[in-house]
This record gives sequence, C-alpha cells and structure tokens, in this order.
Amino acid sequence: MYTIGYISVNEEINEQYLEIFKTIQCHIYIIRKEEVAQLFESNSKQLKRLDTLIIEESVLSNINWICELIMKIRKQTTLPIWIFGSSENLNRTNRIVYLQLGADGIIDRSDEIDESLLMMRNLLMRFKQREKFLEIPKQTFIDDAAEFKLVPQNLSVCLEDGIEVNLTKLEFLTIEYLHKHARKTMTYEEIYKNVWNDTYRNRKYRVSNLVFHLRQKIEMDIDKPKYIKTIRSIGYMLNI
Repeated sequence: MYTIGYISVNEEINEQYLEIFKTIQCHIYIIRKEEVAQLFESNSKQLKRLDTLIIEESVLSNINWICELIMKIRKQTTLPIWIFGSSENLNRTNRIVYLQLGADGIIDRSDEIDESLLMMRNLLMRFKQREKFLEIPKQTFIDDAAEFKLVPQNLSVCLEDGIEVNLTKLEFLTIEYLHKHARKTMTYEEIYKNVWNDTYRNRKYRVSNLVFHLRQKIEMDIDKPKYIKTIRSIGYMLNI
C-alpha cells in the first residue's frame, strides 16, 4: 500500500475519493493547511513517510501559496507532486505554472479521476521497483528508536520506525495521557477531563475528533490502527 500526503484547505476529503484511493491500494494522510509548515521543520521526518503528495486546489486556495509550496517541496524532496482541482479553477495558465515549478501531473476532479489516480499508482509502482532494483538502503532517522517515545520539549512522538511526528498541544496531551496508561482502556470521559481539564458534559465527539487527527499523523493505516485502539462504546487504548 502507498501513502499519499493530501494537502487540503479543508479538514476532510470527499468520501467518494477515499473509496477510490482504497481501491488502488493507497492510504491517505491528510495534511491540513495550518500543518504544512511542520513538513519543512528541521526535525520533521513526515515527508519521509510519504510516497507522493497531492495538493488540493479549490476556490479557497491561494495560487501564490500553492506555487511557493511546490518550490519548498522541490527543495527538500523528489517526491511526485500532483495538483488536484476542478477545471473551473485549474485554467491552462495555472496548469503550466504548476508544471514549470515542478509538479508532476494535474488531476481534474471534473473528469474521471479514477483514471488519473491509476496512472499515479502505476508511476509509484515503477518508482518502487526502480528503488528495489538499485537496492537503495532505507534511511534510519533515529538510531536508538526501538520503541514508541514521547518528546515533550517538541510536542512530538517518535514512532518505532524512528520518525518524529509533530503534534498540536491537545494531540500531545491526549497521547501523553494514553501513554501513561498504556495497554489500559481509558474512557471518553477520563480522556476529556485530563486533556481539557473540564467537566465531561457528554463531549465524546471532541475526543473522537482529536483521536481521528492523531491517527492521521501516527498510523500508517487509520482503518487498521496499530497504536490507538478503539474500545467500542467505552474509549481508547494505546497499544505499545
């Protein structure tokens, strides 16, 4: 399965697109606009987890912002970059500019996007086969990263593969609380009270939403999470 970084001005992606990505064996890692800066921090290894990047262009997008983003990505990685938008926003001038700056392709959501995504997957397959043929060694990011570790000074977590993932304050407080009670089921109410320091008042949706974003950052497959397990109707457990 391939991991696609989806840079979106929205917090969600159309369910129809998610289903198409699943059929071509691709896992979506959503990167919200306010989180993009973390990709370029010196201690960030999130780019290393990705096989390709998709940048969403919409009526809310700023063309200059997208152009600057493409140039920043190109300075740090050779990952394939795809621009995803509708024909009404992706005019010919914009397409040419994006391609000149280093984008590898344009996906028009008004067309049959499954064809474009299949072409993207085929390109990824060839890249992977070429790496295997050349026997490119995988880079180790943290030599002593043999386990799941919290890094409080950075508000981040180091995963077992040595990748350090930056979190928001609430996300870190949540994973920190679950880490203190690893392999124990913590209820929605317990998590809410300890993270928000407030009375519960049936705020299950807040906890669920926060865990959803956490999983997007630390899980390779959010449909089959390795670390944060859902205990149905009760809460969550950190499996480390």
